[in-house]
Amino acid sequence: MDTKLKKSKPFLIWLCFFIGMNIVISAIMLGIMSLDEINNNFDVIRAVLKQDLKSSQNFINFIADRFDFLARYINDDADRYNASGEYLDRLENEGENLIYYAINPKTEKILTNSKTDHGISEKGKPSLPKGYDYFLYFDGERFIAEQGGKTIDVYRKDSGYKKSTLWRYINGNPSSSTVNAGELTLKHQAGLIDSPFADIPDIKGCRILLMVKKNIIENPYAYSSLYNLKRSFETALVIIAAALIIFLAGVALLVFSIIKRNVKREFDKVLVRKSGAVWFEVKAVISLFIINIPLQVLMYGWYFNKELVHVLILICFWWFYLMFKDLYANRRSFFSNNSISALIKFYRSFESRKPFQKAMLLRIYAFIAAEAVLVILVAIFFYGFLAEGGIYLLPALVFFAMGVYLAYRYLKRYSNEIGDIGRVLDHIEAIKKGDMETKLALDPGADLYTAAENLNKIQEGISKAVEEKIRSERMKVELITNVSHDLKTPLTSIISYADLLSKEEGLPDHVMDYIKILVQKSDRLKTLIQDIFELSKATSGDLKVEKERIDLGKLIRQTLADLDERISQSGLLFKIDIPDEPVYIISDGKKLYRVFLNLIGNALKYSLAGSRVYITLEVKDGKKAMAVIKNIANYEMDFKEEEVLERFVRGDKSRTTEGSGLGLAIARSFVQACGGSMNIKVDGDLFKVELGFNIE
Repeated sequence: MDTKLKKSKPFLIWLCFFIGMNIVISAIMLGIMSLDEINNNFDVIRAVLKQDLKSSQNFINFIADRFDFLARYINDDADRYNASGEYLDRLENEGENLIYYAINPKTEKILTNSKTDHGISEKGKPSLPKGYDYFLYFDGERFIAEQGGKTIDVYRKDSGYKKSTLWRYINGNPSSSTVNAGELTLKHQAGLIDSPFADIPDIKGCRILLMVKKNIIENPYAYSSLYNLKRSFETALVIIAAALIIFLAGVALLVFSIIKRNVKREFDKVLVRKSGAVWFEVKAVISLFIINIPLQVLMYGWYFNKELVHVLILICFWWFYLMFKDLYANRRSFFSNNSISALIKFYRSFESRKPFQKAMLLRIYAFIAAEAVLVILVAIFFYGFLAEGGIYLLPALVFFAMGVYLAYRYLKRYSNEIGDIGRVLDHIEAIKKGDMETKLALDPGADLYTAAENLNKIQEGISKAVEEKIRSERMKVELITNVSHDLKTPLTSIISYADLLSKEEGLPDHVMDYIKILVQKSDRLKTLIQDIFELSKATSGDLKVEKERIDLGKLIRQTLADLDERISQSGLLFKIDIPDEPVYIISDGKKLYRVFLNLIGNALKYSLAGSRVYITLEVKDGKKAMAVIKNIANYEMDFKEEEVLERFVRGDKSRTTEGSGLGLAIARSFVQACGGSMNIKVDGDLFKVELGFNIE
């Protein structure tokens, strides 16, 4: 239940926004459409709001009409208007709501529904009976009016009495001979005057009194115009109050939806998704049709059916609200989702089933064919326009626009494809340089998207293979290191006891030979274990390097001096070419001494008897110091350069000499740790080692 309520909440908030906005817009439109009526009936509206019936123009018109009848009745020639008794019935139907008294001293005619004249003969001013608060009195010369104890100046221009039939009596009695009764009747029917009896009688000297009850009541025996007027005012007040309440409710709903706008946006997204699925052309046609509504209203005003105009403007508002939301949310796709895009999408689904090369050729052919068809259609309709004019121009422009848009889409696609090809080539170059982390990301709709994904998978495969190899190498080094560490303690004991045995006296000669061999092999095993430790440190990155400024030439000479005895006994001829001036580099002198000791020792061990060994040092371009050791091997070198640098790999596969296969691997690890480079080159029987360092 809570889940359903949570899902429906955005809709309910949006519904509040919808209802509130409709109410506010409707109120504004009704106000604009009724502006003239409001201006014409402003006094009535004000009286309704004040609930002051007796100050309204409708009430004044009622009193003026009854006054006019009384004035005519007491006049000598009034009988022709009263033959039906209609006007008398109107007076009598009011019951106790209206008291009237009229007397004409000249004709001695009296018309009244009261037993007294309410003091007008004695005081010259009427006395209101209990329960009455309004009177209009003509004393023979002038008008007197009073409401609620306050005197009303009927002669004021804004009093409302001059807008009624009474204005003829207030302004005087024009001669009957100057008035055309037929013309006045036409004016009455047109609503320009309230009564056709514009030929007013002479009431000078007459006394006419009208008094109205304070609380107007219903006449149970007849129709009371005063009571009906009161009910109309009460109904109008209810309508105004209801309209105000509805308007305030609409404003409240609108404010509430604005406060909850984040929740409302969820339902906006639903509407935008549905709107976004509609083609741009459909939305454009509907928008052009709908936008014509306010234009028609501006051109012709409110002469249409007002209710229909009201509904159409609301439809116009909500349509363009949806279009604005759609444009804001979907942006470019608002325009790109069109019939041409749909056709292109359908074509691509067909194209995707073809090989890449055929698909590209097919696309070119399809583009040329489509453009040719559109050009022909433009030419046909444009020719029709030139020949006959009129409606032919619009389809010509539409097909021309479609051709331009199709060309734009094709060129844009082609440009994106060229960019994708460049990115694929750059990615291949990056993989070649060893970048296995960066992935190639192309748009899923790109032509080379599948190729890019395959390339990423190849990259992942290579990366996994490298990781597996590194993990395997690390495990191998860790195993060797652990085994070497475990061998170190018993080996130390063996070496110690072998040394003690070698110092014993009186042992047979053959036992001493055994002890001598035992000491030699123990020392070799100790050297091997030490090499493994050094190599594992270099491989794991734990090798400590103490860099300093050293003279590389001096270091090589020192190494040769330390090996002078072995060099002399080897029968090899060493050719040394080292510059006299210092060649300074920043490196670890102890580690490099070990490297040169190892490399020169290998040359002594594996060089052909009686051959030469070349050791040179030169500076290239003033930036690089290159140390080179060359010798002729005493065995056939049937290996690749990189193989001999691997651990436990020996160039002499027959193993006629002692060695662990770790010397060159350790040397390269030390050189790299010291900031240099080491390369090996093999040319027939010539073995060449190159060491490079940056000059300080």
